[in-house]
Amino acid sequence: MGKIIRQVVLIVFVLVTVAGCTITDSRTYGGQETAVSFADLPTKGPLASTTPAGTQTNTPTPTATATIAPTATPIPPDLSLEVSDVNLYPIPNIYSGDLVTFQVLPYVPDTITPENVTVHIIVNDTTIASSVLSGRNLAGQATGILQWVWDTTGVVGTQQVTVILDNDDHLQIGDENPDNNTVSFPITILDQTDLPDQEQNATWIAAETSCCLVHAVTGTAAYRDLPDLLLTVEAAAQQASDALGATINRKYDIYFIDRVIGQGGYASSSIVISYLDRQYNGRGLRQVLTHEMVHLLDRQFAPQRIIFFAEGLAVWVTGGHYKPENVNERAVALLQMGEYLPLAQLINDFYLAQHETGYLEAASFIDYLVQRNGWQLFKAFYMDVTADDAPTLAEAVDVNLQIYYGQTLAAMEQEWLTYLNEQPVMETAVLDLQTTVRYYDVMRDYQLAYDPTAHFLTAWLPYPDDVQELGNPADLTRHPQTELNITLETMLLSVDTALRDGDYERANVLLDSVERVLEQNGRFVDPLAVSYHDIVLKMIKTGFTPQQITLNGETAVVLVTSTRNNNLIKLNLLLRGQEWIILSS
Repeated sequence: MGKIIRQVVLIVFVLVTVAGCTITDSRTYGGQETAVSFADLPTKGPLASTTPAGTQTNTPTPTATATIAPTATPIPPDLSLEVSDVNLYPIPNIYSGDLVTFQVLPYVPDTITPENVTVHIIVNDTTIASSVLSGRNLAGQATGILQWVWDTTGVVGTQQVTVILDNDDHLQIGDENPDNNTVSFPITILDQTDLPDQEQNATWIAAETSCCLVHAVTGTAAYRDLPDLLLTVEAAAQQASDALGATINRKYDIYFIDRVIGQGGYASSSIVISYLDRQYNGRGLRQVLTHEMVHLLDRQFAPQRIIFFAEGLAVWVTGGHYKPENVNERAVALLQMGEYLPLAQLINDFYLAQHETGYLEAASFIDYLVQRNGWQLFKAFYMDVTADDAPTLAEAVDVNLQIYYGQTLAAMEQEWLTYLNEQPVMETAVLDLQTTVRYYDVMRDYQLAYDPTAHFLTAWLPYPDDVQELGNPADLTRHPQTELNITLETMLLSVDTALRDGDYERANVLLDSVERVLEQNGRFVDPLAVSYHDIVLKMIKTGFTPQQITLNGETAVVLVTSTRNNNLIKLNLLLRGQEWIILSS
Protein backbone atom coordinates (compact mmCIF):
# COMPACT_ATOMS: atom_id res chain seq x y z
CA MET A 1 0.00 0.00 0.00
CA GLY A 2 3.02 2.29 0.48
CA LYS A 3 1.95 5.59 1.87
CA ILE A 4 -1.69 5.72 2.88
CA ILE A 5 -3.00 8.89 1.28
CA ARG A 6 -6.39 10.22 2.31
CA GLN A 7 -7.38 6.79 3.54
CA VAL A 8 -11.10 6.27 3.86
CA VAL A 9 -12.17 5.36 7.37
CA LEU A 10 -15.03 2.90 7.65
CA ILE A 11 -15.96 0.57 6.86
CA VAL A 12 -17.98 -2.08 4.18
CA PHE A 13 -20.83 -3.51 -1.74
CA VAL A 14 -21.80 -4.03 -5.14
CA LEU A 15 -23.14 -0.64 -6.15
CA VAL A 16 -26.33 -0.31 -8.16
CA THR A 17 -28.06 2.71 -9.62
CA VAL A 18 -30.68 4.49 -7.54
CA ALA A 19 -34.10 4.03 -9.11
CA GLY A 20 -37.45 5.49 -8.19
CA CYS A 21 -39.32 3.17 -5.82
CA THR A 22 -42.97 2.35 -6.27
CA ILE A 23 -44.55 1.37 -2.99
CA THR A 24 -46.94 -1.55 -3.24
CA ASP A 25 -48.97 -1.92 -0.06
CA SER A 26 -50.07 -5.54 -0.43
CA ARG A 27 -51.97 -6.29 2.77
CA THR A 28 -52.49 -9.92 3.63
CA TYR A 29 -53.62 -9.52 7.21
CA GLY A 30 -56.77 -8.75 9.13
CA GLY A 31 -57.55 -5.27 10.33
CA GLN A 32 -56.90 -6.25 13.94
CA GLU A 33 -53.26 -6.94 13.10
CA THR A 34 -52.38 -3.49 11.80
CA ALA A 35 -50.60 -2.70 15.06
CA VAL A 36 -48.77 -5.53 16.74
CA SER A 37 -47.02 -6.35 19.97
CA PHE A 38 -43.35 -7.28 19.68
CA ALA A 39 -43.94 -10.30 21.89
CA ASP A 40 -46.48 -11.69 19.40
CA LEU A 41 -44.08 -11.97 16.48
CA PRO A 42 -41.61 -14.81 15.83
CA THR A 43 -37.95 -14.01 15.35
CA LYS A 44 -35.41 -15.58 13.06
CA GLY A 45 -32.38 -13.89 14.58
CA PRO A 46 -30.27 -15.02 17.56
CA LEU A 47 -33.37 -15.45 19.74
CA ALA A 48 -34.94 -18.31 17.87
CA SER A 49 -34.05 -21.22 15.61
CA THR A 50 -35.99 -21.89 12.45
CA THR A 51 -35.70 -25.63 13.10
CA PRO A 52 -37.16 -26.94 16.39
CA ALA A 53 -34.82 -28.88 18.64
CA GLY A 54 -34.77 -32.55 17.84
CA THR A 55 -36.23 -32.07 14.36
CA GLN A 56 -34.60 -34.11 11.64
CA THR A 57 -34.32 -32.77 8.14
CA ASN A 58 -34.24 -35.27 5.31
CA THR A 59 -32.30 -34.43 2.17
CA PRO A 60 -33.88 -36.05 -0.89
CA THR A 61 -31.69 -38.42 -2.86
CA PRO A 62 -31.09 -37.12 -6.37
CA THR A 63 -32.30 -39.27 -9.24
CA ALA A 64 -29.58 -40.39 -11.65
CA THR A 65 -29.93 -39.29 -15.26
CA ALA A 66 -28.95 -41.39 -18.24
CA THR A 67 -26.82 -38.75 -19.93
CA ILE A 68 -25.31 -35.43 -18.97
CA ALA A 69 -25.15 -32.74 -21.61
CA PRO A 70 -21.62 -31.40 -22.12
CA THR A 71 -20.94 -28.01 -20.58
CA ALA A 72 -19.45 -25.43 -22.88
CA THR A 73 -16.23 -23.84 -21.71
CA PRO A 74 -17.19 -20.32 -20.55
CA ILE A 75 -15.54 -17.42 -22.32
CA PRO A 76 -13.70 -15.20 -19.81
CA PRO A 77 -15.64 -11.92 -19.44
CA ASP A 78 -13.97 -8.93 -20.98
CA LEU A 79 -14.07 -5.20 -20.31
CA SER A 80 -17.74 -4.25 -20.15
CA LEU A 81 -20.18 -1.66 -18.86
CA GLU A 82 -23.85 -1.77 -17.91
CA VAL A 83 -26.28 1.06 -17.19
CA SER A 84 -26.31 0.05 -13.52
CA ASP A 85 -22.54 0.66 -13.43
CA VAL A 86 -23.01 4.43 -13.84
CA ASN A 87 -24.12 6.76 -11.04
CA LEU A 88 -24.82 10.45 -11.41
CA TYR A 89 -24.46 12.74 -8.40
CA PRO A 90 -26.20 14.43 -6.64
CA ILE A 91 -28.33 11.40 -5.74
CA PRO A 92 -31.17 10.64 -6.42
CA ASN A 93 -32.45 13.69 -8.37
CA ILE A 94 -30.64 16.31 -10.42
CA TYR A 95 -32.00 19.85 -10.61
CA SER A 96 -31.13 22.50 -13.14
CA GLY A 97 -28.01 24.30 -11.94
CA ASP A 98 -26.41 21.24 -10.32
CA LEU A 99 -22.84 20.36 -11.26
CA VAL A 100 -23.04 16.65 -12.06
CA THR A 101 -20.41 14.08 -11.11
CA PHE A 102 -20.22 10.71 -12.91
CA GLN A 103 -19.14 7.57 -11.07
CA VAL A 104 -18.31 4.67 -13.41
CA LEU A 105 -17.96 1.14 -11.98
CA PRO A 106 -17.32 -1.18 -14.96
CA TYR A 107 -16.12 -4.75 -15.06
CA VAL A 108 -12.37 -4.66 -15.74
CA PRO A 109 -10.60 -8.05 -15.97
CA ASP A 110 -7.32 -8.56 -14.13
CA THR A 111 -5.47 -8.52 -17.45
CA ILE A 112 -6.23 -4.80 -17.79
CA THR A 113 -4.89 -2.03 -15.55
CA PRO A 114 -7.85 0.26 -14.75
CA GLU A 115 -5.74 3.38 -15.29
CA ASN A 116 -5.33 2.30 -18.94
CA VAL A 117 -9.08 2.41 -19.59
CA THR A 118 -10.39 5.66 -21.05
CA VAL A 119 -13.88 6.99 -20.25
CA HIS A 120 -15.87 9.37 -22.45
CA ILE A 121 -19.07 11.09 -21.30
CA ILE A 122 -21.44 12.33 -24.00
CA VAL A 123 -24.64 14.31 -23.41
CA ASN A 124 -26.95 14.83 -26.36
CA ASP A 125 -24.18 14.04 -28.88
CA THR A 126 -21.71 16.44 -27.25
CA THR A 127 -18.65 15.11 -25.43
CA ILE A 128 -18.54 16.87 -22.07
CA ALA A 129 -15.68 14.98 -20.40
CA SER A 130 -13.03 12.33 -20.94
CA SER A 131 -10.65 10.75 -18.48
CA VAL A 132 -9.34 7.35 -17.36
CA LEU A 133 -10.40 5.05 -14.55
CA SER A 134 -8.67 5.95 -11.31
CA GLY A 135 -7.99 2.44 -9.97
CA ARG A 136 -9.89 0.04 -7.74
CA ASN A 137 -12.01 0.87 -4.71
CA LEU A 138 -12.07 -0.83 -1.30
CA ALA A 139 -14.13 -3.69 -2.74
CA GLY A 140 -11.53 -4.29 -5.44
CA GLN A 141 -13.84 -2.99 -8.17
CA ALA A 142 -12.50 -0.75 -10.93
CA THR A 143 -13.81 2.77 -10.58
CA GLY A 144 -13.65 6.15 -12.22
CA ILE A 145 -14.86 9.52 -10.92
CA LEU A 146 -15.40 12.49 -13.21
CA GLN A 147 -16.18 15.26 -10.76
CA TRP A 148 -18.54 18.17 -11.57
CA VAL A 149 -18.02 17.85 -15.32
CA TRP A 150 -21.57 18.66 -16.41
CA ASP A 151 -22.99 22.09 -15.60
CA THR A 152 -26.77 21.77 -15.90
CA THR A 153 -27.47 25.47 -15.57
CA GLY A 154 -30.33 26.27 -17.93
CA VAL A 155 -30.92 22.60 -18.72
CA VAL A 156 -34.37 21.13 -17.97
CA GLY A 157 -36.06 17.95 -19.13
CA THR A 158 -34.88 14.64 -20.56
CA GLN A 159 -31.27 14.41 -21.74
CA GLN A 160 -29.54 11.42 -23.35
CA VAL A 161 -26.33 10.35 -21.62
CA THR A 162 -23.79 8.02 -23.25
CA VAL A 163 -20.73 6.55 -21.51
CA ILE A 164 -18.02 4.84 -23.57
CA LEU A 165 -15.03 2.83 -22.37
CA ASP A 166 -11.89 2.57 -24.52
CA ASN A 167 -13.43 4.76 -27.18
CA ASP A 168 -10.47 4.34 -29.60
CA ASP A 169 -10.29 0.54 -29.10
CA HIS A 170 -6.67 0.59 -27.94
CA LEU A 171 -7.19 -2.39 -25.65
CA GLN A 172 -7.25 -5.82 -27.26
CA ILE A 173 -6.37 -8.44 -24.66
CA GLY A 174 -9.16 -8.41 -22.11
CA ASP A 175 -11.50 -6.41 -24.37
CA GLU A 176 -12.31 -8.85 -27.11
CA ASN A 177 -15.86 -7.54 -27.50
CA PRO A 178 -15.91 -3.73 -27.85
CA ASP A 179 -19.67 -3.79 -28.38
CA ASN A 180 -20.31 -4.04 -24.62
CA ASN A 181 -18.23 -0.98 -23.79
CA THR A 182 -21.01 1.56 -24.32
CA VAL A 183 -24.21 2.39 -22.46
CA SER A 184 -26.78 5.06 -23.25
CA PHE A 185 -29.71 6.13 -21.11
CA PRO A 186 -32.03 9.10 -20.53
CA ILE A 187 -31.74 11.31 -17.46
CA THR A 188 -34.31 13.90 -16.41
CA ILE A 189 -33.12 17.27 -15.15
CA LEU A 190 -35.75 18.80 -12.87
CA ASP A 191 -36.57 22.49 -12.77
CA GLN A 192 -34.73 24.41 -10.05
CA THR A 193 -38.03 25.71 -8.72
CA ASP A 194 -38.85 22.13 -7.70
CA LEU A 195 -35.96 21.98 -5.23
CA PRO A 196 -37.04 20.85 -1.75
CA ASP A 197 -37.55 23.78 0.62
CA GLN A 198 -34.56 22.88 2.78
CA GLU A 199 -32.26 23.02 -0.26
CA GLN A 200 -33.43 26.43 -1.44
CA ASN A 201 -30.44 28.76 -1.04
CA ALA A 202 -28.55 26.11 0.95
CA THR A 203 -25.00 27.15 1.68
CA TRP A 204 -22.05 26.15 3.83
CA ILE A 205 -21.42 27.89 7.14
CA ALA A 206 -18.51 27.43 9.56
CA ALA A 207 -17.90 27.81 13.29
CA GLU A 208 -14.53 27.65 15.02
CA THR A 209 -13.48 25.85 18.20
CA SER A 210 -10.04 25.59 19.79
CA CYS A 211 -9.30 22.43 17.78
CA CYS A 212 -11.41 22.61 14.68
CA LEU A 213 -13.27 24.49 12.01
CA VAL A 214 -16.74 22.92 11.93
CA HIS A 215 -18.81 23.10 8.74
CA ALA A 216 -22.52 22.50 8.15
CA VAL A 217 -25.10 23.30 5.49
CA THR A 218 -27.94 25.66 6.30
CA GLY A 219 -31.30 24.02 6.81
CA THR A 220 -29.83 20.73 8.08
CA ALA A 221 -30.00 19.08 11.49
CA ALA A 222 -26.31 19.87 12.03
CA TYR A 223 -26.91 23.56 11.39
CA ARG A 224 -29.81 23.51 13.88
CA ASP A 225 -27.77 21.68 16.55
CA LEU A 226 -24.41 23.35 15.93
CA PRO A 227 -23.82 24.72 19.46
CA ASP A 228 -24.10 21.22 20.97
CA LEU A 229 -22.01 19.71 18.18
CA LEU A 230 -19.16 22.10 18.89
CA LEU A 231 -18.95 20.83 22.47
CA THR A 232 -18.94 17.20 21.30
CA VAL A 233 -16.20 17.96 18.77
CA GLU A 234 -13.99 19.48 21.46
CA ALA A 235 -14.52 16.52 23.80
CA ALA A 236 -13.72 13.99 21.09
CA ALA A 237 -10.57 15.82 20.03
CA GLN A 238 -9.36 15.99 23.63
CA GLN A 239 -10.01 12.27 24.17
CA ALA A 240 -8.07 11.29 21.05
CA SER A 241 -5.19 13.64 21.82
CA ASP A 242 -4.85 12.48 25.44
CA ALA A 243 -4.93 8.78 24.55
CA LEU A 244 -2.33 9.04 21.80
CA GLY A 245 -0.12 11.57 23.55
CA ALA A 246 -0.23 13.63 20.35
CA THR A 247 -0.81 17.36 20.09
CA ILE A 248 -3.20 18.63 17.45
CA ASN A 249 -0.85 20.61 15.22
CA ARG A 250 -3.41 22.40 13.04
CA LYS A 251 -7.08 23.30 12.85
CA TYR A 252 -9.00 20.26 11.70
CA ASP A 253 -11.87 20.75 9.27
CA ILE A 254 -14.96 18.75 10.27
CA TYR A 255 -17.94 18.56 7.92
CA PHE A 256 -21.33 17.42 9.21
CA ILE A 257 -23.42 16.08 6.34
CA ASP A 258 -27.14 15.42 6.15
CA ARG A 259 -26.94 11.88 4.80
CA VAL A 260 -25.63 8.46 5.85
CA ILE A 261 -22.43 7.25 4.25
CA GLY A 262 -21.14 3.86 5.37
CA GLN A 263 -20.94 3.61 9.14
CA GLY A 264 -21.26 7.33 9.67
CA GLY A 265 -17.96 8.99 8.91
CA TYR A 266 -14.66 9.03 7.06
CA ALA A 267 -11.40 10.90 7.27
CA SER A 268 -8.92 12.15 4.70
CA SER A 269 -7.15 15.43 5.37
CA SER A 270 -10.39 16.45 7.06
CA ILE A 271 -13.31 14.62 8.69
CA VAL A 272 -16.80 13.96 7.35
CA ILE A 273 -19.51 12.92 9.81
CA SER A 274 -23.10 11.85 9.07
CA TYR A 275 -25.50 13.78 11.26
CA LEU A 276 -29.23 13.67 10.59
CA ASP A 277 -32.42 13.14 12.52
CA ARG A 278 -33.14 9.79 10.87
CA GLN A 279 -29.67 8.34 11.52
CA TYR A 280 -30.46 4.79 10.50
CA ASN A 281 -26.89 3.54 10.93
CA GLY A 282 -26.90 4.24 14.68
CA ARG A 283 -26.30 7.27 16.85
CA GLY A 284 -22.85 6.87 18.35
CA LEU A 285 -21.81 10.42 17.46
CA ARG A 286 -19.12 10.77 20.14
CA GLN A 287 -17.61 7.39 19.17
CA VAL A 288 -17.53 8.21 15.45
CA LEU A 289 -15.99 11.64 16.04
CA THR A 290 -13.28 10.28 18.33
CA HIS A 291 -12.58 7.43 15.91
CA GLU A 292 -12.02 9.82 13.02
CA MET A 293 -9.94 12.18 15.17
CA VAL A 294 -7.58 9.29 15.86
CA HIS A 295 -7.13 8.75 12.14
CA LEU A 296 -5.95 12.33 11.68
CA LEU A 297 -3.75 12.42 14.77
CA ASP A 298 -1.95 9.13 14.23
CA ARG A 299 -0.84 10.21 10.76
CA GLN A 300 1.41 12.73 12.50
CA PHE A 301 3.62 9.94 13.85
CA ALA A 302 2.67 6.95 11.66
CA PRO A 303 1.85 8.12 8.13
CA GLN A 304 2.32 4.63 6.66
CA ARG A 305 0.48 2.58 9.29
CA ILE A 306 -1.45 -0.39 7.96
CA ILE A 307 -5.24 -0.51 7.94
CA PHE A 308 -5.70 -3.35 10.45
CA PHE A 309 -3.86 -1.44 13.17
CA ALA A 310 -5.19 1.99 12.14
CA GLU A 311 -8.82 0.89 12.52
CA GLY A 312 -8.09 -1.15 15.63
CA LEU A 313 -6.33 1.79 17.28
CA ALA A 314 -9.28 4.09 16.55
CA VAL A 315 -11.70 1.65 18.23
CA TRP A 316 -9.32 1.08 21.14
CA VAL A 317 -8.84 4.82 21.82
CA THR A 318 -12.57 5.43 21.49
CA GLY A 319 -13.35 2.72 24.04
CA GLY A 320 -15.71 0.88 21.71
CA HIS A 321 -16.93 0.75 18.16
CA TYR A 322 -20.48 2.13 18.19
CA LYS A 323 -20.86 2.64 21.93
CA PRO A 324 -18.71 2.32 25.08
CA GLU A 325 -17.87 -1.37 25.33
CA ASN A 326 -15.25 -3.81 26.58
CA VAL A 327 -13.41 -4.81 23.40
CA ASN A 328 -11.95 -7.94 25.00
CA GLU A 329 -15.38 -9.14 26.10
CA ARG A 330 -16.60 -8.51 22.56
CA ALA A 331 -13.70 -10.52 21.16
CA VAL A 332 -14.55 -13.43 23.49
CA ALA A 333 -18.14 -13.19 22.28
CA LEU A 334 -16.87 -13.50 18.71
CA LEU A 335 -15.04 -16.67 19.67
CA GLN A 336 -18.15 -18.10 21.31
CA MET A 337 -20.23 -17.20 18.24
CA GLY A 338 -17.78 -19.03 15.97
CA GLU A 339 -17.21 -15.84 13.97
CA TYR A 340 -13.54 -15.30 14.82
CA LEU A 341 -11.27 -14.69 11.82
CA PRO A 342 -7.58 -15.76 11.90
CA LEU A 343 -5.39 -12.67 12.15
CA ALA A 344 -3.32 -13.33 9.01
CA GLN A 345 -6.49 -13.56 6.93
CA LEU A 346 -7.97 -10.46 8.53
CA ILE A 347 -4.82 -8.37 8.20
CA ASN A 348 -4.48 -9.16 4.49
CA ASP A 349 -8.13 -8.53 3.57
CA PHE A 350 -9.37 -6.21 6.28
CA TYR A 351 -12.09 -4.27 4.49
CA LEU A 352 -13.53 -7.38 2.81
CA ALA A 353 -14.05 -9.12 6.18
CA GLN A 354 -17.28 -8.82 8.15
CA HIS A 355 -17.03 -5.25 9.35
CA GLU A 356 -17.81 -5.54 13.06
CA THR A 357 -15.65 -8.66 13.39
CA GLY A 358 -12.59 -7.01 11.89
CA TYR A 359 -12.76 -3.82 13.93
CA LEU A 360 -13.34 -5.60 17.25
CA GLU A 361 -10.57 -8.16 16.72
CA ALA A 362 -8.10 -5.43 15.78
CA ALA A 363 -8.98 -3.34 18.85
CA SER A 364 -8.74 -6.30 21.23
CA PHE A 365 -5.39 -7.41 19.80
CA ILE A 366 -4.01 -3.90 20.28
CA ASP A 367 -5.36 -3.83 23.83
CA TYR A 368 -3.48 -7.04 24.56
CA LEU A 369 -0.21 -5.74 23.11
CA VAL A 370 -0.48 -2.53 25.13
CA GLN A 371 -1.26 -4.43 28.34
CA ARG A 372 1.58 -6.87 27.67
CA ASN A 373 4.42 -4.42 27.10
CA GLY A 374 3.07 -0.89 27.44
CA TRP A 375 1.98 1.90 25.14
CA GLN A 376 5.42 3.18 24.16
CA LEU A 377 6.59 -0.14 22.75
CA PHE A 378 3.34 -0.59 20.87
CA LYS A 379 3.56 2.95 19.48
CA ALA A 380 7.08 2.29 18.18
CA PHE A 381 5.88 -0.97 16.61
CA TYR A 382 2.82 0.77 15.14
CA MET A 383 4.97 3.46 13.56
CA ASP A 384 7.35 0.94 12.03
CA VAL A 385 5.01 -1.59 10.39
CA THR A 386 4.42 -0.69 6.74
CA ALA A 387 3.33 -2.50 3.61
CA ASP A 388 6.89 -2.22 2.27
CA ASP A 389 8.26 -4.59 4.91
CA ALA A 390 7.15 -7.86 3.25
CA PRO A 391 5.18 -9.26 0.28
CA THR A 392 1.92 -9.32 2.30
CA LEU A 393 0.59 -7.23 5.16
CA ALA A 394 0.39 -10.26 7.47
CA GLU A 395 4.03 -11.06 6.75
CA ALA A 396 4.96 -7.43 7.47
CA VAL A 397 3.24 -7.68 10.85
CA ASP A 398 4.98 -11.00 11.52
CA VAL A 399 8.41 -9.53 10.78
CA ASN A 400 7.88 -6.54 13.07
CA LEU A 401 6.33 -8.55 15.91
CA GLN A 402 9.52 -10.60 16.00
CA ILE A 403 11.63 -7.43 16.10
CA TYR A 404 9.65 -5.63 18.80
CA TYR A 405 8.06 -8.47 20.79
CA GLY A 406 10.20 -11.49 20.02
CA GLN A 407 7.14 -13.42 18.80
CA THR A 408 5.81 -14.50 15.44
CA LEU A 409 2.30 -13.46 14.48
CA ALA A 410 1.05 -17.02 14.97
CA ALA A 411 2.63 -17.29 18.43
CA MET A 412 1.34 -13.88 19.53
CA GLU A 413 -2.13 -14.68 18.26
CA GLN A 414 -2.21 -17.90 20.26
CA GLU A 415 -0.97 -16.08 23.37
CA TRP A 416 -3.72 -13.47 22.93
CA LEU A 417 -6.42 -16.10 22.42
CA THR A 418 -5.31 -17.88 25.59
CA TYR A 419 -5.64 -14.56 27.43
CA LEU A 420 -9.12 -13.99 25.98
CA ASN A 421 -10.35 -17.41 27.07
CA GLU A 422 -9.50 -16.48 30.66
CA GLN A 423 -11.61 -13.28 30.60
CA PRO A 424 -15.01 -13.08 32.33
CA VAL A 425 -17.95 -12.48 30.03
CA MET A 426 -21.40 -11.12 30.88
CA GLU A 427 -24.31 -13.39 30.04
CA THR A 428 -25.69 -10.92 27.49
CA ALA A 429 -22.39 -10.33 25.68
CA VAL A 430 -22.96 -12.87 22.93
CA LEU A 431 -26.59 -11.88 22.38
CA ASP A 432 -25.65 -8.20 22.24
CA LEU A 433 -22.91 -8.79 19.69
CA GLN A 434 -25.02 -11.20 17.62
CA THR A 435 -27.76 -8.60 17.40
CA THR A 436 -25.29 -5.80 16.64
CA VAL A 437 -23.69 -7.74 13.80
CA ARG A 438 -27.10 -8.64 12.42
CA TYR A 439 -28.26 -5.03 12.65
CA TYR A 440 -25.38 -3.72 10.58
CA ASP A 441 -25.55 -6.56 8.06
CA VAL A 442 -29.26 -5.85 7.52
CA MET A 443 -28.50 -2.12 7.30
CA ARG A 444 -26.00 -2.79 4.52
CA ASP A 445 -28.54 -4.99 2.74
CA TYR A 446 -30.91 -2.03 2.89
CA GLN A 447 -28.23 0.25 1.47
CA LEU A 448 -27.55 -2.12 -1.42
CA ALA A 449 -31.24 -2.23 -2.27
CA TYR A 450 -32.45 1.33 -1.65
CA ASP A 451 -29.57 3.65 -0.73
CA PRO A 452 -26.70 2.10 -2.73
CA THR A 453 -24.36 5.07 -2.92
CA ALA A 454 -24.16 5.04 0.89
CA HIS A 455 -22.30 1.71 0.99
CA PHE A 456 -18.80 2.32 2.29
CA LEU A 457 -16.94 -0.09 0.04
CA THR A 458 -17.96 1.56 -3.22
CA ALA A 459 -19.41 4.97 -2.28
CA TRP A 460 -18.00 8.14 -3.77
CA LEU A 461 -16.31 9.84 -0.82
CA PRO A 462 -15.39 13.30 -2.08
CA TYR A 463 -13.00 15.58 -0.30
CA PRO A 464 -15.40 18.00 1.40
CA ASP A 465 -13.21 21.04 0.91
CA ASP A 466 -13.38 20.36 -2.84
CA VAL A 467 -17.16 20.00 -2.60
CA GLN A 468 -17.38 23.30 -0.77
CA GLU A 469 -15.22 25.07 -3.34
CA LEU A 470 -16.20 23.38 -6.61
CA GLY A 471 -19.30 21.23 -6.21
CA ASN A 472 -22.78 21.29 -4.71
CA PRO A 473 -23.79 21.08 -1.05
CA ALA A 474 -26.27 18.49 -2.35
CA ASP A 475 -23.36 16.10 -3.06
CA LEU A 476 -23.16 15.53 0.70
CA THR A 477 -26.76 16.11 1.75
CA ARG A 478 -29.21 14.90 -0.88
CA HIS A 479 -30.28 11.27 -0.57
CA PRO A 480 -33.22 8.96 -1.39
CA GLN A 481 -36.33 9.86 0.65
CA THR A 482 -39.22 7.85 -0.75
CA GLU A 483 -41.87 6.45 1.58
CA LEU A 484 -40.00 3.14 1.44
CA ASN A 485 -36.70 4.74 2.46
CA ILE A 486 -38.30 6.63 5.33
CA THR A 487 -40.16 3.57 6.61
CA LEU A 488 -37.16 1.23 6.62
CA GLU A 489 -34.84 3.90 8.03
CA THR A 490 -37.16 4.65 10.96
CA MET A 491 -37.33 0.91 11.62
CA LEU A 492 -33.54 0.57 11.56
CA LEU A 493 -33.24 3.55 13.88
CA SER A 494 -35.66 1.78 16.24
CA VAL A 495 -33.33 -1.24 16.18
CA ASP A 496 -30.47 0.96 17.37
CA THR A 497 -32.64 2.32 20.20
CA ALA A 498 -33.63 -1.19 21.28
CA LEU A 499 -30.00 -2.35 21.20
CA ARG A 500 -28.85 0.53 23.38
CA ASP A 501 -31.69 -0.28 25.81
CA GLY A 502 -30.62 -3.94 25.92
CA ASP A 503 -33.98 -5.01 24.46
CA TYR A 504 -32.64 -7.69 22.11
CA GLU A 505 -36.02 -9.29 21.50
CA ARG A 506 -37.47 -6.03 20.23
CA ALA A 507 -34.38 -5.38 18.11
CA ASN A 508 -34.56 -8.80 16.46
CA VAL A 509 -38.30 -8.59 15.81
CA LEU A 510 -37.69 -5.28 14.03
CA LEU A 511 -34.83 -6.80 12.02
CA ASP A 512 -37.07 -9.72 11.04
CA SER A 513 -39.62 -7.23 9.76
CA VAL A 514 -37.07 -5.21 7.78
CA GLU A 515 -35.70 -8.38 6.22
CA ARG A 516 -39.18 -9.44 5.12
CA VAL A 517 -39.64 -6.11 3.32
CA LEU A 518 -36.28 -6.54 1.59
CA GLU A 519 -37.14 -10.13 0.62
CA GLN A 520 -40.47 -8.92 -0.81
CA ASN A 521 -38.71 -6.28 -2.94
CA GLY A 522 -40.19 -3.40 -0.98
CA ARG A 523 -43.69 -4.80 -0.49
CA PHE A 524 -45.21 -4.30 2.94
CA VAL A 525 -46.81 -7.61 3.88
CA ASP A 526 -45.31 -7.87 7.36
CA PRO A 527 -47.72 -6.48 10.03
CA LEU A 528 -45.06 -4.58 11.95
CA ALA A 529 -43.60 -3.01 8.81
CA VAL A 530 -47.13 -2.12 7.66
CA SER A 531 -47.71 -0.24 10.94
CA TYR A 532 -44.54 1.79 10.41
CA HIS A 533 -45.46 2.38 6.77
CA ASP A 534 -48.99 3.51 7.66
CA ILE A 535 -47.58 6.02 10.14
CA VAL A 536 -45.12 7.32 7.54
CA LEU A 537 -47.92 7.77 4.99
CA LYS A 538 -50.08 9.54 7.59
CA MET A 539 -47.29 11.96 8.48
CA ILE A 540 -46.45 12.75 4.85
CA LYS A 541 -50.12 13.33 4.06
CA THR A 542 -50.28 15.72 7.04
CA GLY A 543 -47.28 17.69 5.76
CA PHE A 544 -44.57 16.23 7.99
CA THR A 545 -41.45 14.15 7.40
CA PRO A 546 -41.10 11.33 9.97
CA GLN A 547 -37.65 11.09 11.53
CA GLN A 548 -38.10 8.71 14.47
CA ILE A 549 -40.98 6.38 15.35
CA THR A 550 -41.51 4.65 18.69
CA LEU A 551 -44.28 2.10 18.22
CA ASN A 552 -45.99 0.38 21.15
CA GLY A 553 -49.02 -1.65 20.15
CA GLU A 554 -51.81 0.77 19.22
CA THR A 555 -49.93 3.91 20.26
CA ALA A 556 -46.91 5.62 18.77
CA VAL A 557 -44.66 8.59 19.44
CA VAL A 558 -43.30 10.20 16.30
CA LEU A 559 -40.63 12.88 15.91
CA VAL A 560 -41.20 14.82 12.70
CA THR A 561 -39.96 17.85 10.84
CA SER A 562 -42.10 20.03 8.59
CA THR A 563 -41.42 20.97 5.00
CA ARG A 564 -40.69 24.55 6.05
CA ASN A 565 -38.95 24.03 9.38
CA ASN A 566 -36.44 21.41 10.50
CA ASN A 567 -37.15 21.73 14.22
CA LEU A 568 -38.19 18.39 15.67
CA ILE A 569 -41.84 18.14 16.66
CA LYS A 570 -43.15 15.36 18.90
CA LEU A 571 -46.53 13.84 17.97
CA ASN A 572 -48.57 11.25 19.86
CA LEU A 573 -50.61 8.86 17.72
CA LEU A 574 -53.38 6.36 18.43
CA LEU A 575 -54.65 3.59 16.16
CA ARG A 576 -58.41 3.67 15.63
CA GLY A 577 -59.57 0.89 13.39
CA GLN A 578 -57.00 0.91 10.61
CA GLU A 579 -56.11 4.61 10.79
CA TRP A 580 -53.55 6.41 12.93
CA ILE A 581 -54.95 9.53 14.62
CA ILE A 582 -52.79 12.41 15.86
CA LEU A 583 -53.70 13.06 19.49
CA SER A 584 -51.35 15.86 20.48
CA SER A 585 -47.97 17.43 19.98
